[in-house]
Amino acid sequence: MQDLIQIARNSWIVMLAALGIVVGLGMVSYGMISGPPARSSLQVVEGTITEASRVTRRSRRTGASSSYYEMTLKPRLSATELKLRVPTIEMAESDVRSLIGGPVRAEFDSEQDVYVLSSGRREVLTYANTLERRNLNLRQYHVDGIALMIAGAVAMAIGLALGYRKRRREVADNASAMSR
Repeated sequence: MQDLIQIARNSWIVMLAALGIVVGLGMVSYGMISGPPARSSLQVVEGTITEASRVTRRSRRTGASSSYYEMTLKPRLSATELKLRVPTIEMAESDVRSLIGGPVRAEFDSEQDVYVLSSGRREVLTYANTLERRNLNLRQYHVDGIALMIAGAVAMAIGLALGYRKRRREVADNASAMSR
């Protein structure tokens, strides 16, 4: 057991593999625990979309980009405008343009992410489609976490094998140096 601890302390591969396993476990947990809110917990506001624009953000760290439509909603009963977001993958640009200036009903969460958007009797963005798309994103966290944990376990096994070989050589070298 002492040898195993010594091997783990001296091997960067084992340390990085352990970190990968922990991060993968966190991703799996996040994918299982978190989820979109229930429709009954969403805020509902009726009003008029005064403007809409497409916003694209690029991550400095990964280089990945994400884009969404940011719509300004002027509620009927309030002077305070709301900035609502809808991922571009969930809604066509022509639908966004058709909503500007017309009365809409929006259902959104506390972060202003829209789950349902309707104009008159027509639901432009349905809760079922939004829920399906957002659950796919959460499942991706789960799958990526499992892949990271598997890669970490393989790297851990390789690191332990290499560390054990190195440790065995050190012990053999020390034994031969003492016998001289």
